[in-house]
Formats: sequence, C-alpha cells, structure tokens
Amino acid sequence: MSGRVAVREPSLPDALIPLATLAILIAGALTMFGLDALDGPIQVALLLCCAVAAIIAMKNGHKFSAIQEAGRGALASVTSAIFILFAVGTLIGVWNLSGTIPTLVYYGIQVLSPGWYYAATAIICGVVAMSIGSSWTTAATIGVGLVGIASLIGVSPAITAGAVISGAYLGDKTSPLSETTILTSQIVEVDVYQHIKRQVWTSAPAYLIALIVFFVLGLTGPDTVTTAETSSDLDKLTGKSNVRWARWCAGRVNPRR
Repeated sequence: MSGRVAVREPSLPDALIPLATLAILIAGALTMFGLDALDGPIQVALLLCCAVAAIIAMKNGHKFSAIQEAGRGALASVTSAIFILFAVGTLIGVWNLSGTIPTLVYYGIQVLSPGWYYAATAIICGVVAMSIGSSWTTAATIGVGLVGIASLIGVSPAITAGAVISGAYLGDKTSPLSETTILTSQIVEVDVYQHIKRQVWTSAPAYLIALIVFFVLGLTGPDTVTTAETSSDLDKLTGKSNVRWARWCAGRVNPRR
C-alpha cells in the first residue's frame, strides 16, 4: 500500500453545499448590512464559500497543493477580463470629468427627435456597446446623457433607460471586446467568436423586438416640451458646463485665473 488517498468524484450533496453556503452567506450579509454589504461583507462571504469548497475537495482526496494550482489556473484565465473592467472604470471617469456627457446632452437635444427618440437611444447604445464591449460603460456614460436628454425634451426617462439597457446588453453579449463574453469563452475553453455566434441567435431577435416596441412607443407617446423650454434648458446647460465641439475633440482645458 502506498498510503495515497484515492480521489473520489463529488457527490450531489458535495456539489450543493458550496452553493447553499454562498446563498446563505450573501443573504445574511445583505440582511445585516443592506447595500453596504457591497463594501466588504459580500467579498468575505465569497472567500468563506471558497474555503468550504476547498474543504470538500480535500475530503474527496484532493491535495491542498492541487487545489492551490487549480485556483491559480482559474485566476489566470480571467486576467484579461479583469483588465477590461479596469479600462471600463477609467473610461467612465474620463468621460465624466472631461465634459463628454454634458456635450452629448447639449447636442442630443438639438439633433434627436422625440418621435423616434427611444429607438434612436437603443441604436446608439447598441453601436457604442458593440464598439467598446461594455454594457456598464455604455450605461454609465452615454446612457446617462441620453436619460438626461429625455427629461429635457419631455419623453419618458424610464422608457429611455430601458432602451439604454437594451442597446447596452446587445453589445455586452455580441462584442468580442466584452469582458463577460471573453470570460465565459475562456472558462468553457471555446473560441470567443464561436461563442458570439451562439449568443447572436438569442440576443439579436430580442433586440429587434425591443427596437420595434421602442419605435411604436415613440410614435404614440405624449406631447413633448416646447422649443422655448428646450432653449432655456440649453442655456442653463451651457452656463454650467463648457460645451464646445473644438474643446471636446481637442481636449483643451481653460487655465485658471
């Protein structure tokens, strides 16, 4: 006898215990801390759940060194998605600080017609999300600007938010730059473009149906605000933000006096 412990396949209870532990710990963190649980308690819950899964693996005969190696391999496979998330946060901050969002609101009020505003919002967010691969960045940058325009021209901000999400998640599911798409394809070890082809069959029809609904809602929606009210809002926006195409494109900054 070599004294080595045989590795056993996990039973159904072994597979369910980590999931049940995760659900209980996250529910407890949210119950005790509310939304403040996102600042630390949920992360502790995830670490505890990993510890429970490691204990079950060791019970089934796996060595601790093998568990460590599996953990390192899992982290290495999601490195590219983590860097994409870092870039997403940077882009959101840059757009907010540089005045890009006020500029989008300023010119969007003058260009977009209320009759097809919802459909245009879904199309714009879809194009932007597919080009940058992030639904979060799309919703937090250009999506915020489009919702702001909606409240100024008299269309529903709630429906506009729905159009933003519809377009944003089209890009999130079908863009080769999407961190979730890359992460999923790396975890299951398939080509990212093959993964996208499979997702198009569900994402594209859902987006087209939503686009038709938004177009109908725009044509049958309530009356919008008058031109005078819109001009007044534009003057207020210009007074609060430095909205100019040349400075927006060239990135010029006025020196402090």
